[in-house]
Amino acid sequence: MKSFRMNQRAVTAWAISVAIVAIVVSFPRMSGKLYPTFLAAGEHFRNGEPVYGWFPETQDQYRYSPLVAASFAPWSCLPTPVGAVLWRALQALLLLLSLRAWSRVTVPQVPWSTLAILSLPLVLGNVYNAQLNPLVLALILGGLAAFASGHFNLAAAAIAGAAIFKVYPLAIGLLLCTIEPRRFTVRLLVAVAIGMALPFAFHSPNYVAQQYSDWFARMGVDDRTHLSVHEGYQDFQRLLHAWGVSMELSSYRLMEVLVGGAMAGWLLLGRRSQSRRGVNIQLVSGLGLVWCTLFGPASESATYMLLAPVAAQSCGIAARGGWLERGWVYAAYALLLSIPIVMWFPSEVSLPYRTLVPQAHGSLMLLAWIIWRHGSGWWRRPTLGTNQLVVRTLAKTVRRARV
Repeated sequence: MKSFRMNQRAVTAWAISVAIVAIVVSFPRMSGKLYPTFLAAGEHFRNGEPVYGWFPETQDQYRYSPLVAASFAPWSCLPTPVGAVLWRALQALLLLLSLRAWSRVTVPQVPWSTLAILSLPLVLGNVYNAQLNPLVLALILGGLAAFASGHFNLAAAAIAGAAIFKVYPLAIGLLLCTIEPRRFTVRLLVAVAIGMALPFAFHSPNYVAQQYSDWFARMGVDDRTHLSVHEGYQDFQRLLHAWGVSMELSSYRLMEVLVGGAMAGWLLLGRRSQSRRGVNIQLVSGLGLVWCTLFGPASESATYMLLAPVAAQSCGIAARGGWLERGWVYAAYALLLSIPIVMWFPSEVSLPYRTLVPQAHGSLMLLAWIIWRHGSGWWRRPTLGTNQLVVRTLAKTVRRARV
């Protein structure tokens, strides 16, 4: 009964927050820059016009795949206030449902209501700005939950969908391939191929091929690594810069790949230690989402909302630990939350604080805790030698024969 009340309060908090956002964005000129950008892309795709061309100052530059533009073609037929409200509500609902499914297969001991309440402050800003991140995170969490349940086709479709919306979630799919290389790798490749081919079903092949060519060209020149803290990335390279360490972009890209490879190796170590499927999914969630934010190729301040479920779950797990562990994890969560809070302050206050890249520091602290938590679990887990395995097998055989 207590858990039901807590779940009810969590849903109520989400509903009230989304309702307030819906009321605000329903007013004229309050839908922000991103949603009109998506609508314009959908309208251009529907009319067979260039998606990646000129854009007015009232919109943002469109950087997403042709499939995203095709998916917004129906939304462009709706009145802007109605579509703005429905788009935000739909994303919030899908994220809340996927968070529920994901929590059941990772650490069921942490109440779902705790995850929902602690995730809400980290997610709400993206919902308000109509970012794609809530939908991407919902697809990632849903894919991880489906993978843990053995529904590999559904998992591959969800992860591929997230990767087509924003390319870097493909890293999570590659981490899942290290757990089930035979049963998941081909499915993931096929799902990505189908997703890339879907826009051709909605328009002429020549037009869609040209949009893909324009998209690849835009991604090739969209480099914000040297921009100011207000417009640039908030990744590990920016963190190194804050520490007084400079690194060439080519060297940094190599480091990103090496970090991803190290994470895959860590997962293989856990696979050989015969960890439970839920523990492996928890590890993929932590490592993969940290990579997407801290080491990803396009990590903005808004991107760090992808860490909301991992940060919330870490707080729930650390609550049962010692004071040092609790303080470490709570501090990481506070750093991630500080940017959504400080963004409401004038730029004279927010910009000097953002130069300290607190979200990157918090993400790095979470990564250290994840490695320590899982590594210490493996080190404490006793391993059986050959003789012990033989004795245990014989004992089981004798017990079965007696029965």
